[in-house]
Amino acid sequence: MMNSRMKIFAAVLLSSACAFAWPGSSSKEEKAAAEQARIQDSLKLVELKNLQREVDALTRIRLQKADSLEKKEAAHWTKRYAESQLTEEHQNETRELDGRYSKLSTDLGRVTEEVMASKDVTTDAEEKAKSDESAYDALHTQVRLSLEKTLGEVTGDYPVGMDGRLVRLKGAQLEADRQNPNTLSVTRTYLEDLLMRHQMTYSQSYGDEVSMVGKRPDVKVKRLRLGTIFLGEVASDNGEVQALLRTGALQGKIFEWNSALPLEMAASIKTAVTGSATNLTSENAAATSAAPVSVEIPLDILQNKAVKNAISDTKELTWQEELKDWFKKGGIVMYPLLLAAVFAILLCLERFLVLMYRGRSGRRFMKKLNAFVEAKRYEDAANLCLKKCSSLSMVLFAVLNKANENRDAAEKSLQEALLREQPKLERRMSLLAAIGSIAPLLGLLGTVTGIITLFTVITEVGTNDARVLAGGISEALVTTEAGLVIAIPVMILHGLLSEKIDRVISEFYVQSMSLLNKIFPSA
Repeated sequence: MMNSRMKIFAAVLLSSACAFAWPGSSSKEEKAAAEQARIQDSLKLVELKNLQREVDALTRIRLQKADSLEKKEAAHWTKRYAESQLTEEHQNETRELDGRYSKLSTDLGRVTEEVMASKDVTTDAEEKAKSDESAYDALHTQVRLSLEKTLGEVTGDYPVGMDGRLVRLKGAQLEADRQNPNTLSVTRTYLEDLLMRHQMTYSQSYGDEVSMVGKRPDVKVKRLRLGTIFLGEVASDNGEVQALLRTGALQGKIFEWNSALPLEMAASIKTAVTGSATNLTSENAAATSAAPVSVEIPLDILQNKAVKNAISDTKELTWQEELKDWFKKGGIVMYPLLLAAVFAILLCLERFLVLMYRGRSGRRFMKKLNAFVEAKRYEDAANLCLKKCSSLSMVLFAVLNKANENRDAAEKSLQEALLREQPKLERRMSLLAAIGSIAPLLGLLGTVTGIITLFTVITEVGTNDARVLAGGISEALVTTEAGLVIAIPVMILHGLLSEKIDRVISEFYVQSMSLLNKIFPSA
């Protein structure tokens, strides 16, 4: 189309040029007009052909698009048919799945009901099992705690059969501490031990045994036991007598052997033991018409410490033995108290020696130093301070070292020396004061521990005499007494040392300021 338009435009230009070229002749105009008409016809014909070609092209395009549309429409209907087939298949599958879902829903509901019923049964069983397990654990814990308590008390309990009891109870404790313990076996062993101990209380025995009499081991003795209120032994070789007595002491021992008996008491026990042997011999010999011989047995009816002390043979102790006995009554807390006392003594000695060495001043030293300063021999004065080697000399040396400078420099050097020397004198004083404060607290701790032990002993033994309680409390107060005995001297020494340190430091300030004023009088 662009080519045809260009051709028409060229023909118009050509005709215009011809008209301007020959304006004078009419025939020429007519020819030109005819020529122009012919050219226009030619152009129109060309234009018509071009239009025809365009129409043909459009027709072909239209036919092609129609064919394409027919193909797309055919594909669309084919697709619609396939979709219809798929929809029908989907509907069939959906109906089938709906049926299966309904059936499965019914089965699921039934299974859910069965599961819930089983879960309820399982929950009840678990709760019962947990309850049984908790009860079993509580029983095991109670038995284990009872075993530990009994084991702790056996060593201070009745000594007859103690070795066997310790072996049985220790084996039961090892079984109880296992990962999967046999609680029934442990409980049985514990109850059997309690039963044997109970039988020991209400039974009696007589016979030959091997015992330790005084400091002699493995001695053959005749032993008479009446429950747990009387136990007497007589050595077969020399007739030495000992008895097992209850004690109210705070060392955790309920019973103790005593061979230091008065002569009358020892004779009574010996007669009782030998008389029991005679009675047993006559009974085994069978049927004598004579009445059995009566034997008097010296029983400790009150079973308290006062009676034990009354039947014990008393002897005068030396001051070393009294001190040892006093220390033993205090118990285990006496050892840290002794350590605190030794440590406090060492600290006091160390501080006293330091103050004697570092805190000395000396009149001859100050007199000589002042003479050097007045003569302005500052180097000699400084060398004298270095030879003295005390805290005061070091402070004065700091001033003399800056004598050739101004007063400000000397004062700064003095302050540095004071800050350096003063802590050396005050070192460990806080620790000494802490020991003086801790000692009464340790004594109070020992008293509380002793009172607890005393009431434990009273619970086990019982008492009918208030003197037993008073005696036990007096033993418990031994640690408080020891703590105060340590704390009072320590605090007094701390005060004396502190006062000495204050005097030395005051001397520092007085002498150093006097030296400053002498060196720098105009400042």
